[in-house]
Amino acid sequence: MIGSRRSRTRLRPLLLGSSFAFGVLASLATASAAAGGVTFSVRPANPDPNDSISRAYFRPVATPGTSLTETVAVSDDGDAPAALFVYPVDGLTGVTSGTVYANRSDPRTRAGTWLTASVPSLLLAPHERTTVDVRINVPADATPGDHVAGIAFENAHPTSGAGFAVTEVIREVIGVQVRVPGPGQFHLLVDGASFVMPPAVAEPSLSLRLGDDGNRLGQSLLLVTLHGPHGFVDSVSRQLDTLLPGDRISYPLAWPRPLPPGAYTVSVAEDGSSVAAFTGPLVIPPGATPATSPSAVHTAPPSSLAGAASGHRHQANHNGLLVPAIVVAGGALILLAGLLQRRRHSARPIGAHSAMPVAAGWQKSAVGLDR
Repeated sequence: MIGSRRSRTRLRPLLLGSSFAFGVLASLATASAAAGGVTFSVRPANPDPNDSISRAYFRPVATPGTSLTETVAVSDDGDAPAALFVYPVDGLTGVTSGTVYANRSDPRTRAGTWLTASVPSLLLAPHERTTVDVRINVPADATPGDHVAGIAFENAHPTSGAGFAVTEVIREVIGVQVRVPGPGQFHLLVDGASFVMPPAVAEPSLSLRLGDDGNRLGQSLLLVTLHGPHGFVDSVSRQLDTLLPGDRISYPLAWPRPLPPGAYTVSVAEDGSSVAAFTGPLVIPPGATPATSPSAVHTAPPSSLAGAASGHRHQANHNGLLVPAIVVAGGALILLAGLLQRRRHSARPIGAHSAMPVAAGWQKSAVGLDR
């Protein structure tokens, strides 16, 4: 859901890899992060009282070749000094959709290059408040549409948990969605489908290659139908989170019911309209799934999606109704256990969605989010 979900974050260890990405909390004016006695919060400093979204993240409209400045309010809310790194990052689409943010070590190649923070770091005394300016320089050749980045505040002195070699890195990210005026739309692209087989997953699952080949960010409600052996027909619907313009992801779709061995075709519909169909080779070999009855499973055809999906295909706009699901950042609260291991035994890193591969260099974390 976009712009209306209030999420609660609980700090707890997660087994993540050495890279991390950062979700953001929707519809929060501010978010707090705590690690090793350090507690800090960030928020837009000058929100519009008539626009609740402006309390969560920045969404300026700017023409090519222009510059503007936004201001972030930063507070040390605890009784210990807070040393923070301050840096811009690119916005990315997470492996299961939704906006995530690149690591501090990742090179910026997208809208993150448009941002410059007034300071590279901060040292706040307990209960001190200050502001940081963020300069947005829109290139002269910027294309119309939505361009997503973020400004990150990261605890510069992570600590280790007692009894474990745990490194906790806490950061908050305020999203920056720059809209360059001009014609534009969100457009879902589905250009591939394949099965993911055990042992990569417990049961055969479907992976959809999808993305947004338009120039506005948005969401979609999908109806995916499988036609298989012995008259097998089954459908599932999935509400996608935000897709960023130009991005492609391999979306993992765990099928909720057993899939018998055999050849399959896949069709995908969005808002009642056919998007794509794939005829193969999509095969589940014998032995890859428990034996199932050859009797057909019949579900609603794709056309039935039209009524259920009415109002679910969204293109982000500027009337306060829709915002990027995770770009909306009162700040993202992320707990990174980058080196979580016991004293003598190393733990194999896994992500929040460990059953499916995650693109190298970033992961989407779902730390305590109420979905």
